[in-house]
Amino acid sequence: MKKTSFAALMIAVALPVYAADESGEFLGLDIDEDDVGVVVADDNLPKKNEKVLSNFISSRISSATAENIEKAEKVFCYTIDLPEAEYKGYKIHGMKITGSCGELSKEGINLFQTAVLNNGYAFSSSTESCVISPKILLRYFYGIDSTDVIFSSPCHSLTFFHDNEAVILNASPSKEIIDELVKAYSGLSEKFLSPALMDQMVANGMAVSQGQKELVRKNSAAPSLKKWENQSNTPQNASAPAAANTSGASQPVKKGWSKLNK
Repeated sequence: MKKTSFAALMIAVALPVYAADESGEFLGLDIDEDDVGVVVADDNLPKKNEKVLSNFISSRISSATAENIEKAEKVFCYTIDLPEAEYKGYKIHGMKITGSCGELSKEGINLFQTAVLNNGYAFSSSTESCVISPKILLRYFYGIDSTDVIFSSPCHSLTFFHDNEAVILNASPSKEIIDELVKAYSGLSEKFLSPALMDQMVANGMAVSQGQKELVRKNSAAPSLKKWENQSNTPQNASAPAAANTSGASQPVKKGWSKLNK
């Protein structure tokens, strides 16, 4: 696995690449720009529980980087570019944000997955002498963690950002596909507005709207991750003594993740 900082990414001209280790053929894709990039040819949308990432990608990025993509609850699209020296606007990973192409629909997510992310034949083992030209960034959210995937065109490549590290894969064999994806989603781009400035996407984990409260209620049937809460609600634990106490003094109940004795 080759990892590099963003600073090295911007100045490097020799792109680290890897050999495709899976058999496969390029997918015949007909990208309809008026339909947010839906796969038309072959009706080849991923089925439920189908792999999101090819072995080629998953073997070269960390499990934490992969998890955010595989379990993504939301995927947002941004158009990006290299910043000029005098640029003072919004940035991401040091690149300027030129616009927002919105939240990806299920069809849009499936398109990127089918065309590139789960297409191990989309990568090359040759070394390209080129300068990365970032065009589209997909941010995969799982909880409050996220993984960013940057599509470069030209110097066709995918860069995976997570935890201040970047993994670069040469995607030159799929340059036609990447060019079409960049063209389609760049055409959807609108002026970028700061979510924080508009009180959107605040990662406080609190239900505010009625719709959010209903979503929480719907998902609350699952057992709590805090096991001590589940245990404390059972009749057996409710009647059990808090702790053995030979001194006669009142002892606090030990519960929670730490269970510290002081």
